[in-house]
Amino acid sequence: MTHTQPVQNTQVKGPLDGLIVVEIATVIMGPLAGRLYAKLGAEVIHIEAPSGDVIRRSGQSRNPGMTAAALSLGDGKKNITLDFSDADDQHTLNELIGIADIIVTNYLPRQRQKYGFDWDSVAEINPQCVLITAQGFSSNSPERDRPAYDDIIQAASGLSDVYRKSLGRPQYAPYVVADKVCALSMVYSGLAAIHRRHITGLGQWVDVPMFDVMSDFNMVEQLNDYTFEPPLGDAGWHRTINPARRPHPTTDGWVCILPYNDRQWRDFLAIDNPTVADGTVPYPTNRDRNAHVEETQTLIAEFAAHRSTSEVIKLCHDHDIPAQAVNRIEDLVDDEYLKRRGTVERVNHPTEGSYWRTTPNVGYSESPLQPVNLASPADGDREDIMTLIEQRRNK
Repeated sequence: MTHTQPVQNTQVKGPLDGLIVVEIATVIMGPLAGRLYAKLGAEVIHIEAPSGDVIRRSGQSRNPGMTAAALSLGDGKKNITLDFSDADDQHTLNELIGIADIIVTNYLPRQRQKYGFDWDSVAEINPQCVLITAQGFSSNSPERDRPAYDDIIQAASGLSDVYRKSLGRPQYAPYVVADKVCALSMVYSGLAAIHRRHITGLGQWVDVPMFDVMSDFNMVEQLNDYTFEPPLGDAGWHRTINPARRPHPTTDGWVCILPYNDRQWRDFLAIDNPTVADGTVPYPTNRDRNAHVEETQTLIAEFAAHRSTSEVIKLCHDHDIPAQAVNRIEDLVDDEYLKRRGTVERVNHPTEGSYWRTTPNVGYSESPLQPVNLASPADGDREDIMTLIEQRRNK
């Protein structure tokens, strides 16, 4: 469905309606956290340098500063540019700190202190505010000001080594997984601090070190048998690191088939060989299959190889076996489920024309998510933001 501007529900605007989030962040991690707060109903004010965030220059655009990433990460926010070295702009920053419930930033500790949005400065202006900081390493460590981007954290946290265990050499995930995981951590950590504020009346400083967060994220399952002292085996989750674990070709595409539990595995084999129900199931337990990934994946590959994708999906679904065609990223904008849900929709921007817009589309029964305002240019909402400051100041 195409529309020019989302229709707002004036009564219920999402579970975070009423919260003000000030985002002093660049590139992806901090801006993604701000985007998620906006999607959940918060009023998000994005502060950029006068030149605009670097993401506005990453990729093609119809108009300067309005790249695809800027449209996506700017979804639902109001934008203002501030020069922190300018006295008037510093005053505006302090006023925004004064009305903020949450501040999100991925500036390094030395930059936060220099520009006056470190915790001591924030708490002096607004002790009810929650300050969420994120950078490569803990703000309370000697490494606090060491620059670290997504690839650096993938290497440091063992993620690249998981590829080595699987494919024979370390490499990077082909998407910014560390930035995205840490953005999610910024959101849930901030909401926990807001809950604490309801109890104490006070805000606090929440520090999200990427190295720590991603190391934990990777070791949850990948430390595996190396967890014990002494180790009972090598690190690495056996099922996921085996290179045989992959989508398989059909006669007209690719498919993922995952008969995960013992019943699903038995029923999957019985599609082509009903005699397996007589107790002749090879690799009958999950442990057996994890120890023989290549052999089980060979059986799955043989099943798919002489069938069309649609035939594979139907057979598997008829037997309650998880299966899914491999979608291209380009396919998702036309996916019937996503379109029906409104997770992907085509919208008309007043200056950027038609484009595809996405949302996490989490369901809330009492405070359902509402469409948020479309992304605006750098400094595109200065008047609205100054009005909001005035309204809050006079409360």
